[in-house]
Amino acid sequence: MASFRLAAEMGADAIELDVHLTADGQLAVIHDETLDRTTDRTGRVADLAMDAIRAADAGATFAREGDAGLPFAGQGLRVPTLPEVLAWLPERLGLVIEIKDRAAADAVVEAVRDHPAATDGRLSIISFHEAAIDRVHELHPALRSGYLLVPGQPIEPALTWAAERGHAGVHPWEGDLGADPLPVLAAATLLGMEVGCYVVNDPERIRFLADCGLWGFVTDVPDVARAALDA
Repeated sequence: MASFRLAAEMGADAIELDVHLTADGQLAVIHDETLDRTTDRTGRVADLAMDAIRAADAGATFAREGDAGLPFAGQGLRVPTLPEVLAWLPERLGLVIEIKDRAAADAVVEAVRDHPAATDGRLSIISFHEAAIDRVHELHPALRSGYLLVPGQPIEPALTWAAERGHAGVHPWEGDLGADPLPVLAAATLLGMEVGCYVVNDPERIRFLADCGLWGFVTDVPDVARAALDA
């Protein structure tokens, strides 16, 4: 939650998060399949109840550049649930939910169904797994769903597939847009599709992609990105 609050303070238009289904059917907001890398505990999220996951210190391994030691360890930071994030989400802030596995699709749709972000255009649900976003679209066709592409995956065939399935857009790795993204963005426009990408941290590239008409991008430095776009 601390990272989401910081992103909002830095001027991000939206936050992006990842969800996994726990052993007791809850939605844990955590990137990895396990607790091993980002907390002081171990184990697969899918094999653990949310109470056990909440017992882990989610600040145990993090440090900013220049920090001495691990300043977030022992500060009470916990792995949040998706309903916890939804309850906090400010009115102006968008939300991009990445579904990490197909099994979580039904629970994600149920969690967001009555949230204001689901009806005012601030919410997008994305996944690398075609079955996950197809299930989201089947359950709630009005939700914006997007196809997340692995690095190196051709973009234009993915655009065609996503358009035929009723999804809102595709989200490739930034490097796959190439030096001239205009042909891809033109193809997306003809199909009525959005194109987002991950991850862009260079201010000049941020400004260039925005000028080309990119729908949105993931960045590690929202304050730098905001300054670049404002300029």
